[in-house]
Amino acid sequence: MATFGNSPGMHLQDLILDVKAAATKEQKAECLKLLRVVVKNLSDPVKAQDPKYRQLRMSNEKVQAKLLPCPSAVEYMKSIGFTETVDADGSKYLRIEMTEEVNVSHMAAALTELTNALDMVDPDAAKRAPPSRPASSFAEEKKSPEGIIISRSNSSVSTASASSTSGMSEKQKARLLMEKKRQREADEAKKARAKTSALIKQDKYVRENDENWKSSQSAACVKSGDGISTFRDKYGER
Repeated sequence: MATFGNSPGMHLQDLILDVKAAATKEQKAECLKLLRVVVKNLSDPVKAQDPKYRQLRMSNEKVQAKLLPCPSAVEYMKSIGFTETVDADGSKYLRIEMTEEVNVSHMAAALTELTNALDMVDPDAAKRAPPSRPASSFAEEKKSPEGIIISRSNSSVSTASASSTSGMSEKQKARLLMEKKRQREADEAKKARAKTSALIKQDKYVRENDENWKSSQSAACVKSGDGISTFRDKYGER
């Protein structure tokens, strides 16, 4: 198993404090963004088994421009399981061999550390990044009968996962559609109640302020020929 032999945090601290190279703030931020992409891929159980996500070619333009200006970044990658290898054609790689198992829980923890490090180096980076989900308080969240955690914001439903359903099973998609339908029906019922309430208030205002208003049978009663005796008909307005 690819283990975190040397403390990744130590090398991450070196990168932030610029112990081994005079990298600029912008170079550090770009380096951390690249590391975050690599580690995010490895925190995915499926991608972690794909060879293309387990290696970086050292001659790659992005690697040379973003990773190499910060030597501590290479040491960081080694500390999370990568090794420097040279293929038969002379190409140099940072790679986790397929014989090594990637611990996705460790990678998820490393992803959090990298995000925090990026926030320290470039606090505005988090503000520029699109939010993964709408902000909501704990009190606004609840679980649907289907087991989906939802949060209400401006009468909309947002799931605990990202808005994309590409990673969902068909059963999960069906549950999400059912929850959206339930929420839509609840919103429509709420609007209908508000409309009815407004009509009642309007009717009350007319009865209280229009001197020409008088009680009469409804159109339905006139059509059917059957009168409906109401409290108002018996006792008048109070």
